[in-house]
Formats: sequence, C-alpha cells, structure tokens
Amino acid sequence: MKQTFSLDDLQLFQLVVQHGGINAAAAASRIPPATLSRRLKALELALGTRLLERSAHHFALTDMGRHYYARCTPLLADLRAIANTLDEDQHRLGGHLKITAPVSMSQRWLGPCFFEFMQRYPQIQLELVLSNQYENLLESRFDVAFRVGQPQDSNWIARYLYSTHMGLCASAAYLEAMPPVRHPRDLAAQRLIVVEPLSSWDLTHATSGETVTIDPQPALRTNDFVLGVNAVSANLGIAFVPDYYYAHPGVAGPQHLQAVLPDWKARQRPVYMIYRDREVMSARLRAFVDFVLAWMPPALAAQGYEP
Repeated sequence: MKQTFSLDDLQLFQLVVQHGGINAAAAASRIPPATLSRRLKALELALGTRLLERSAHHFALTDMGRHYYARCTPLLADLRAIANTLDEDQHRLGGHLKITAPVSMSQRWLGPCFFEFMQRYPQIQLELVLSNQYENLLESRFDVAFRVGQPQDSNWIARYLYSTHMGLCASAAYLEAMPPVRHPRDLAAQRLIVVEPLSSWDLTHATSGETVTIDPQPALRTNDFVLGVNAVSANLGIAFVPDYYYAHPGVAGPQHLQAVLPDWKARQRPVYMIYRDREVMSARLRAFVDFVLAWMPPALAAQGYEP
C-alpha cells in the first residue's frame, strides 16, 4: 500500500524544482538540505515513482517528475489563491453575519444595538432571524444566537449579558374592575393571559421566602409577548411577562400598566450571547461580539437594569 504525503512535501518538491536544486532551495527556505532530501525521498516513496535524478553534481527531473511538476504547479497556485481569499475574508471588516434572537428581546433591547452596529460597520451585512423557538444553530448556519436560559450546547462560547426579571402586570382599569389580588392564590379568580413557553408561573415572596407555582387556566394563550402585553393593555387580564414591559420608563411601552403582587418575585432568567469559535473568529464576528459586550451595560443602566 502506498504511503500518504502532505501538501507541504509537494510544495517543497515545487520549491526544489524552481530553485534548480536542493542546496539552493534549502537556502531559500532555511530548511536543512538533509531534511529536504529526506522529505523528497518520502514523497517519491508515497507516489511510487522517482521524480528527481540527483547526485553531488547533477540535478534533473525525470520524465515522471516533469509530468508531475506540470500537473501540480497550477493546483498549488489555486490552493494558495483560495487560502489567500479565505484569509482576506476572515480579516476584513465586511461580509455577512447571520443572527437569531427572541422576538420581544429584539424589539425591546437588541434592535437599537443591531442598528448602531450597522452604522459603525456599514460593510457588514446582518441577517436577523427573530424567533422564540430554539433554532438549530449548526443546521441553519447561524454565527450568533441570543438565548434566554442556560445554554445547552457546550461546543458554543456563551457570554452572559444580563438577567430578565419576570413579573405579573395588569392595566389600571382591569384592576379597578376586578376583585383585589393579595396572594397568588387570588389569581384563580382572575382572567389570565399566558405567553408561551411560560405556561407555569413560579413565584417566591421576597420576605417570607414562600414559593407558589401557578398553573394558569388562561383566557388567552399566545406565543408572542407583544401580543400578550397588548391584551393586557386592552384590559383583558393579568399576564406574566418581563418587567421591562411595565416597570422601566426608559423602555417605550404602555404607561398605564401596573405591577401585580410586586413582592412576589419570579426566578431571574439569564440571557446569553453565544457563538461558535473563539480561536478562529472572523474579524466581523469579533467586531460584533465586542460591540454587543460594550453596548449592553450602559443600555441596561439607562433603563434601570443591573447586568
């Protein structure tokens, strides 16, 4: 069975031919002549044919060597051109990034971040896929994903951004018209709006530590936070949503919504930015990651959030 050979050995063969001998090629490449000779011999053994006629005073290509050199030279040139193109693509601040993020998070938080990034790097094109479903990142060829909750794929780099704060809210008009809510058990007498996937509500009292799990029987069930909040604004019931929809004046939203049971806190949900590679990141991906990490803290602070 023939031995295998490397492209490096093939390039050394080309170098020896171009310089007209092993000693000249050794001087140009700073590889010892003995090493060059040994690697050429290994290439010939792998190919099963002699490529060079060489002695102390003679160097020439064999017929097979001339044929092989003529065939491999354009192939090596193509490989170098491809490598140069890939290197240029990796290091230029241009090209395409495909990003996925939850719908409401993008509408409320990340949209301005994306837009400012595009203004700073106009040569980079963003493809934004907004989805509340966890897309398959490899199959869909995403470069970056924003995820709520602990990342499941250990092969991706996860950078913590902040934690969402979940709470109950309703419109002032709805609360005036309905029986008072003093404890989570009082929610059984209320009209409830469920935004999936949060179909079970876990609440803990800030002082006593009492924990209650509510399995709501909703008057409305939806998979979109904006629609759920709009239903709350229409006086249709109480919803369990991120509190930036009603508790942070820095975020545009309905001003007449109120917190329900503000002493009952839900478990915070961490938000991560995840991406595939740290060592072989393209310049555009590195620029995006660095931009988001720098943009997020002041944006959160301006809206009353702690990272």
